[in-house]
Amino acid sequence: MKVLLLDLGKIMRGGQRQVYYLARALHRAERFEPLVAIPGDSPLKPLLTADGIPFTELPGHTDYNPMNILRVLGIVKSFKPDVVHTNDAKGASLGAMAKKLRNTFRLVHSRRVSYRLKPGWSKNKYLLGDVMVAVSREIQEVLVDCGVPEEKTTVIHSGIDPAMYTTESRQHPVLTLGAVGALSSQKGFEVLIEALAHLRKSPNMPDWQCMIAGEGPLQQDLKRQAEKLNLADSILFLGYRDSREVLPEINILTVPSVDGEGSNAVIKEGWATRTPVITSDLPSNLELVTHERDGLVFRNRDAADLAACIVRLVNDRELSDRLVSGGAESVTGYTDVKMADRYMALYKGLRG
Repeated sequence: MKVLLLDLGKIMRGGQRQVYYLARALHRAERFEPLVAIPGDSPLKPLLTADGIPFTELPGHTDYNPMNILRVLGIVKSFKPDVVHTNDAKGASLGAMAKKLRNTFRLVHSRRVSYRLKPGWSKNKYLLGDVMVAVSREIQEVLVDCGVPEEKTTVIHSGIDPAMYTTESRQHPVLTLGAVGALSSQKGFEVLIEALAHLRKSPNMPDWQCMIAGEGPLQQDLKRQAEKLNLADSILFLGYRDSREVLPEINILTVPSVDGEGSNAVIKEGWATRTPVITSDLPSNLELVTHERDGLVFRNRDAADLAACIVRLVNDRELSDRLVSGGAESVTGYTDVKMADRYMALYKGLRG
């Protein structure tokens, strides 16, 4: 069964990691023949090359580039995929246009954010799909509320490869808090920084530092916020760092997302590295985390509540150990293998 995976992402984020995991699984599986279509400077290129996964290059990252459209139509004609699977919004446009112009395949869209679909083409391109895969139940509910027939939707949570993460013990002279993700509005790092200001006033905290790994449009704003709150000497802005490098350095992982989240990979990575997790109570996060079993949950956008969770975790070793054990158990339900198996079953079901 031939599967064409489309991804136009410019940087390595959670969605791109999922494309790699899925392509790798398809490449290893019997009766599947994957081909990944990506721009020439895609961050996926070295990963696909290293694993010998077939890929082909697109002229650019934009969906309305006529050369991209022609290139995808050419790939469809020559490769003759049974399924075209899009993995980002721009890829969804290309896949939908190809479906309209050359209706020879089944079209699968993956939707990884919980924002509502905008009217017009932004919505219609998804309606052209045979199946829309939401990476959380929250996203599925949003899609149905936007007019996507429920019978055309399904939920497949994103997965991680736990073998890629180390669980080595941490030995720091200073308690290290941390967060990993794009420095964009949805990730809520401004809430974390405000919470750190609360920690400065707490008599129940040892010396601490905070690492924030990521890059994005809010980087300078977040640095100014830290300076304004006299926290510049306590926060290390690391820029882009692979989460596998950062998480072993962190004693407590915070996930302060405020909106738009899908199936948060960082939570699963925290579980895989045996790092206690504190997360906001977004519906998508609550699909993953059970309060006091595999993480602590704080009220979304409530910096004081986040700070209180940190203080509680620092001063309750039994709770911390319980969250680590619970996370190690929970992550087994969100592996790359289970994610890929569900997609392969979906593809096979489309044959009929």
